[in-house]
This record gives sequence, C-alpha cells and structure tokens, in this order.
Amino acid sequence: MNTKFPDAFRLQFAATTISNIGDGMGAAAAPLLALSLTSDPRLIAGVSFASSLPWLVLSLPAGVYIDRLNRKKLMISVNLVRAVLFSVIAYCAATDNLTIWWFMLILVGVGACEVMFDMSGQAFIPQIVPESLLEKANGRLYSAEVVANGFIGLPIGAWAFVVAVGVPFGVNAAVLAIAAVLVARIKIPLRSTNTPKSVRTQSFIQELKQGNIWLMAHPLLRTLAILLGITNMAAMFGASILVKYSADVLHVTGRGYGLLLSVFAVGSIIGGLLGDRIARLLGTGPAILLDITVFSASGLVYVFFPHVWSVVLVIIAYAIASMIWNIVTVSLRQRLIPAELFGRVNGVYRFVGSGSLALGALIGGQIAYHYGIKAPFMASVVVGFGALAWAAPRILRATNSLQHQVT
Repeated sequence: MNTKFPDAFRLQFAATTISNIGDGMGAAAAPLLALSLTSDPRLIAGVSFASSLPWLVLSLPAGVYIDRLNRKKLMISVNLVRAVLFSVIAYCAATDNLTIWWFMLILVGVGACEVMFDMSGQAFIPQIVPESLLEKANGRLYSAEVVANGFIGLPIGAWAFVVAVGVPFGVNAAVLAIAAVLVARIKIPLRSTNTPKSVRTQSFIQELKQGNIWLMAHPLLRTLAILLGITNMAAMFGASILVKYSADVLHVTGRGYGLLLSVFAVGSIIGGLLGDRIARLLGTGPAILLDITVFSASGLVYVFFPHVWSVVLVIIAYAIASMIWNIVTVSLRQRLIPAELFGRVNGVYRFVGSGSLALGALIGGQIAYHYGIKAPFMASVVVGFGALAWAAPRILRATNSLQHQVT
C-alpha cells in the first residue's frame, strides 16, 4: 500500500496552511471589529449571520456547478475574489469608513467565496490523493488548518487589531492571493479515477434533483446531514455572541480574546493527529455519537462554570470532537459518493448541514437580547441532546449495515 502523499497534495497542503494563517487573523479580528462598531448582541450576531448566509443560499447551486466546472480553477478564482474583498475591509476599517451594515454586506461576499472554495476543495482531494490515504490526508489538512489558524493566525490577528484595525484583514488578503498561486501549480494525475465527467446531458434542475435524490436515499449520509444541521444551528446560538460573552462575563477582550480562541487549536491538533485512530478504535458510529455528546454538553460549562479556565477546557474538548467528526464524516462522503456526483450530493449535504448556521446566528442574537448572554448556550444544550436522541439509533443501524457490506 502506498503511504506517500503525491506532490499535488503537498501543494494543496501548503496553500491550505498559508491561507489559514490569514483566515485565523481575520477570524479573531472580525468579532472585535464588530464589537467596536456596536454593542447590540443582535447586530454582533448579525456578523455571523452574514458570513453563514451563503451556506443556506448557495450550497445547492454550488454543488451543481462544482460538478460542471474545473474545480482547481474555481478554487483559484474565488480565493482571488476573497483577497479583493478583504482588501476592501482593511482599507475601510483603517480609514474609519466602515459601518456594521457595510461590514455584514461584504462578509456575505466573503462567505459566498468560502462556500465555493470549501466545497470545491473537498471534491478536489479525491482527485489528487489515493483512496487509501483519504483519512490520513484529511487529518493532515485539518491539523495544518488549526495550527496555522489557531496557534498563529488567531493570537496574531487579535494583537494586530489592537495595533492597527486594518492589518489583520490586509494580511488575510495577501496570503489568499499567495494560496491561489500555489493551487495554480497543482498538476492533477492523468490517471485519476476520481475526475468528474465533463459531458452534461441534463439540465441544471435535473442535476440538482439527482444530487438530492441520491443523498435522501442514503440512510447514513442523510441522517448525518440532518444531525449536522441541527447541531450547527444549536452551536451557533452561543458562537455568534461569544465575543460579547467573553467581554461581559469572562472580562476577556482584545489580545486575550485571540488567545482564548487559539486554545481551540490545541484540541484540534490532538483530534487531527489521533482522529483516524480513535475512529478505528471506537468504530464509526460510536465515534460520531461521542462527538455530538461533547458538542451538546459543552454549553453547560458556559452557563454554570463561567470561568476562563473552564471555558478553555471545554473549548479544547469541543475542538477534539470537531476534528474527529470532520475526519470521519468527510472521509465517508469522499468514499461513498460517486466522483461525478460529488459536487451535487455534497452541495445538498452542506445545504442541510451548514445552511442552518445563519438561522442559528439570528436565533442566538435574539435569545441573548431578550433573555441574557448565557441563555443561548443553555438553548444549545436542549436542542443538541434532542437531536442526539433522534439520531443515535439511526446512525448505529446505518454504520453497522455499512460495516457488514464492507466485510
């Protein structure tokens, strides 16, 4: 069995690493910028809503076009557009010409590019990595993302924001352009069996329906998509107002907020390096259910143990579970979905699983405004455990059936 990654993957790995340094800087600076523009939790949550809205609007059509277009060229194009949009944010923030409403509008564009890039990237990996290395490749990619994003980007981004508000966004623009150049150098293996067909005989609507029908007919992926959608919505209740919770409850702002976010990288590295082993040890179904249990229970810490040390511990645990979830479920999709259908089916999956992020941000802001800053976290616990109770037996049945088919 070949255990060496091809050169094409190494370039993708480098592009992912460098772009995530900038993304981390932007991720730390964006909520701090929002907090400097308004104190209304509904508007602060609106920033998360704007970033997440494209997952609700674009996931389905994006899946069709990802199957129709050259995935490599698509990733290059949207990265360059993102670079331009972050340059606009950097200039407007530095010259004090940015309002919360303009900020949200630009973030809608940024989010649209992220939808196209992320979905294209997941469809692109099977074209450049052998199937036997998918889990390992995904684990390495996610580990690189969190190291660059969490250990480097987040703390530097928060520090740079305190020094000059436009710097984190300007750096993000520059590294996204560099990442686009690296992707442009990737050469897809000529013998790749996972290259989508270029001939189209169906209409846009027919292809869209085909992706929906395929996913809805697959018991495991259908359940995972629905579970992810509910869990993501619940998680966004608290995540959308985390910067205000940190300031009002933990009394952590500025550089401290960046450091608080960066501890997510600690758990992500552990999960990224050990995720495939943990999944093999527990089995696919139990590993997924353990992840959801951690996601659902984490809100209790924010409500009943509102201390920096306890929040740090729960962020680390959440990060480990998130990384294991990503490695297991992304690898499952890459293995189970036919290459020529991947964009469409994955588009439906992401529409169901990630489209709810925008709704969660809206709900979280309203809950915080009317019932207090801790209330969104308690709501996430209730919704999360309700979803777990519904999904657990279905996931165990489906993963056991899949295991029997393999053996």
